[in-house]
Amino acid sequence: MLKALLHGKLGRVTVGVDDDSDVDTQEEGSTQTAADGLTELEDPLTSMVFERLEYLPAELAWAILRGASKPLGDGPPMPAIPPMGVPSWSFWPRLRPGDGGRNKVRVEPDVLVSWGDTLLLIEAKHRGFQDPAQWVEQIRAAQAVPAHSEKQLWLIAVGGLVMQEGHGHLARVRREVASDVAGVLTIRWEDLREVLYPIEASTRPSPQSAVLRDMAAALEVWGYRRKTWFSSLPTVTERLRSDDSASVLRAWRIR
Repeated sequence: MLKALLHGKLGRVTVGVDDDSDVDTQEEGSTQTAADGLTELEDPLTSMVFERLEYLPAELAWAILRGASKPLGDGPPMPAIPPMGVPSWSFWPRLRPGDGGRNKVRVEPDVLVSWGDTLLLIEAKHRGFQDPAQWVEQIRAAQAVPAHSEKQLWLIAVGGLVMQEGHGHLARVRREVASDVAGVLTIRWEDLREVLYPIEASTRPSPQSAVLRDMAAALEVWGYRRKTWFSSLPTVTERLRSDDSASVLRAWRIR
């Protein structure tokens, strides 16, 4: 969350008590309210997850992003082999609007990763809709930076809602900035959590495994937990194999 703090992305959420305050007069439940307020915000989540992704070996970070991502529409998937070189991560960079941009002052994507001949532009949402107009604006601004102008740009829309008009979103990007985009990808936070689990479980205790655990913990605090399949519950599946499985289901009650 350091990057979110440095870039003023924590809003006015209070997460603690001043040293001089009288703890006895603090209203019961105020700490929980502060935590709940924080987990309504998308920028601290972005910071907690992608800051830690930056700490991982480059090949592992690429594998995690690729494993969780899906191409939008009929676009290409993320390449299997990561770019050469060392990635450089920027959080909420303030970019000048590109040619034809609507913003008058600046454009601020959530994360930019300059990686060899590749540029990853990450726009993250917690709730609400992913907006293709925002994607186009950010692509134009990123490509207006001389150091990025010749790079293959992948836009990664993380979280939020990309409704059934996703094909329309891709068509708009292709129509307005076709020559500047290698592909458009989407990542669901839940899928990112699923991708982390086998890596986290198979990694020996190390600073790397601590980073993975922190990423997983952040996702779960924001409500993006691992799926629990019925097939993973042997005592239940054995009962459901019986002829009276329907009566078993009817007998269940929520407590």
